[in-house]
Amino acid sequence: MKKFRTHYLEEKRVDTTATAAYTELYPALMFNNNYRPTSAEDVKKFVYRCNLKDARSKKTFINMAGTDPASAQMYIDKMAGFTPTLIKTKLENAIGITNYLYDLHASKPIKDVKWGFRDKPRGVPRNHAGDIFVNFQDGSMIGISLKAGTKKSKEPLLNSYVNTQYKKIGKEDKLSDLEGALWDSVYSKLPGLPDDVTKDNYMSKKAPVRQAYLDYYLDSESEADILYAVMARISREKFVEQLNTLSLDEFKSWIGANFNLQKPQEPPLVLVKAVKATAEQKGDGLQDALPMVTGFKAKLNTKSVQEWWIDLDTPDGSKRLSMTIRSDAGVRAGKKLAGLGKLGKFTALKLQYNGISDLA
Repeated sequence: MKKFRTHYLEEKRVDTTATAAYTELYPALMFNNNYRPTSAEDVKKFVYRCNLKDARSKKTFINMAGTDPASAQMYIDKMAGFTPTLIKTKLENAIGITNYLYDLHASKPIKDVKWGFRDKPRGVPRNHAGDIFVNFQDGSMIGISLKAGTKKSKEPLLNSYVNTQYKKIGKEDKLSDLEGALWDSVYSKLPGLPDDVTKDNYMSKKAPVRQAYLDYYLDSESEADILYAVMARISREKFVEQLNTLSLDEFKSWIGANFNLQKPQEPPLVLVKAVKATAEQKGDGLQDALPMVTGFKAKLNTKSVQEWWIDLDTPDGSKRLSMTIRSDAGVRAGKKLAGLGKLGKFTALKLQYNGISDLA
């Protein structure tokens, strides 16, 4: 029973679209409705009573005639399905972000706050990283990228996938090398794999491979996790190998185009981090350091299953980017095969950048 509960909670944590809505949608709704909560229970009562179609709530939605209000109601309804601890944390984060909006309003009056769920305000690029957009009374606008965590946590400023980033660095043709290595050292080791699944076709026969993996995991979780550790190591090794073939200009272009940096853009992007019921504006030194980089070297943290680094040379000394490649989903009985994490992800493990630090 204990084992099942562990996987149940892990599965709840990975519904990031729903949980993100509580720290994006709720603060926008509360600010637009001139409501200032002081407890998680206040937030819960507000959203359950909120009329999404009244004039003040409508200001939250970019596409009022489309799916925005329906999506908002869906996420409100979903809230009851999460654990009380998780919901309390997310609603406290929503309080912190709402307080940040009121503090911002005191220094520069705000007209309204938009939820950038699927659409962006008119004139804003669709790839803008803002989660919510603040329209000021003077006609200007900023986008806010929201993160939630602990005081010491480093939230990802690049949140992508291994196979996606192969394409972004111009090495899509090298994905076959990763696929081959994963077959040789990981997937071919799965017991119960159908005879017609081979190295040449396993990427197109994912359903039977996932089924064999699920059966193996449920029968021997510890042994299956050894294979996952091998998978994570190979995925890191192969990506690091390809990244290190880039020229310095190619590397800088990749960083600039794919990392969520506070670079000049319209509207300007601000990073805000919520910790419990507080929120503050954050920065990341990579944007300032990037033009000064004279060399780089990617390598594995051999003491970690998921971490790897990119060391940068600059005139101000060496710096290190903390990176991870990991599974973002769990494995449990009864879960749809397509949603399985770990080996169920194949070449689509999460690839994240978590921050920059100085090297001694």
